[in-house]
Amino acid sequence: MTSGRPDPLFDTLFRPTAVTEDLSSAPPVRVSGTHTRGGNAMSRTRAALLEGARRAVEESGTKITMSQVAGNSGVAKATLYNHFRTRDAVLAALLEAEVARIIELAGTAEDLAGALTLAASALSDSWLLRSLGRIEPSAVAALGRVDLTTPGWRSARDAVRDRLDRAEVGGSSTVLRWLSSFFLTPGDSAAIAADVITMVAGLPALRGAESARSA
Repeated sequence: MTSGRPDPLFDTLFRPTAVTEDLSSAPPVRVSGTHTRGGNAMSRTRAALLEGARRAVEESGTKITMSQVAGNSGVAKATLYNHFRTRDAVLAALLEAEVARIIELAGTAEDLAGALTLAASALSDSWLLRSLGRIEPSAVAALGRVDLTTPGWRSARDAVRDRLDRAEVGGSSTVLRWLSSFFLTPGDSAAIAADVITMVAGLPALRGAESARSA
């Protein structure tokens, strides 16, 4: 990261809440109960653009260009701009997709230990973190700093709290710090499993509804 200039990937994931979202870069909104060919085509095009953006990030880190994304996606630049106005919007969409993937994966676990194991393993294997770690390690370091003044980490905290609440335990701050460690240091399955056993055993039990948000 160049001194004095924020990393674009860090900005797109953890931008201050005062920044207004660029709705022109949001995915198409469909009215509930409607299914149109146009909407399906838009979804397929967006998926192709994100795949092209993924390849661009693997090649160039956060310094991707719109031409590079369009070329990797096999579409005209005009088509790309119909979905994303800026490079930052592309990076934000990639991050959102990766976060959604990890959350969905962790949600398949029946218990807390399984959910934490899946989340840590997914972070360790994340194509995004591994690509950036190879090209721009400073960007990964920035993303891995737990900062609850930012919307990205607040969302992560809320998701962790929800899963801990269902297990009737607290300790979201501890779990967040543990998960953030996998941004810079991927873990193997044996190490993750051992960590999870120790962590879950040490999480404090919640005492009724009054402590549901005390972690």
